[in-house]
Amino acid sequence: MSKQSKLFPFTAALFAASLLTACDGSVRREGPPVAELHVQRVDAARNRLWVLEQDAVTVYDNTNGRRLRRLIVPDWVLAGPRDSCPPSLALDASGAAFISSNVLPVLWRVDPQRFQISQIPLALNADADKDVGFTGLAFSEDGTLHAAGATFASMWRIDVGTGSASKVASQGSAGACNPALLQAAARE
Repeated sequence: MSKQSKLFPFTAALFAASLLTACDGSVRREGPPVAELHVQRVDAARNRLWVLEQDAVTVYDNTNGRRLRRLIVPDWVLAGPRDSCPPSLALDASGAAFISSNVLPVLWRVDPQRFQISQIPLALNADADKDVGFTGLAFSEDGTLHAAGATFASMWRIDVGTGSASKVASQGSAGACNPALLQAAARE
């Protein structure tokens, strides 16, 4: 068994559960249309799978697929795929989940033990006159949270402790929904 299948057995089970066999033996797909939001992150240290969808974030035990919690994100605002890049989900070293809005400069933090949600409004150092939301949330090894602008091709550094977001790069429209492309362009 590969290391990936040992660490993420529930991910495959989640996909398999979305396919059902009809009475005539054909396979049909159940669940939301492909265009709907579906972001998955694995917390290997705690053996959890976090799934962000249109209306909630759900946490599963990644060994047996048991749902641990389904949480409605309070006051969560998001735009559809035609209007913006999707919102995002990132896990920090403690196992806390951070959820972005792709419309507003706000994060939601989910406590990994109590599953309580707190809202973190972000003060922007630039673009305060625009609708700034975030996609592509990712923690660097030093614990710094980085994000891409969801509607403008820009990179941001977010300090969740102070509730501030600093714009570090702007790249026109190239790679707007792809934080990896934005980071590479910022280094050039």
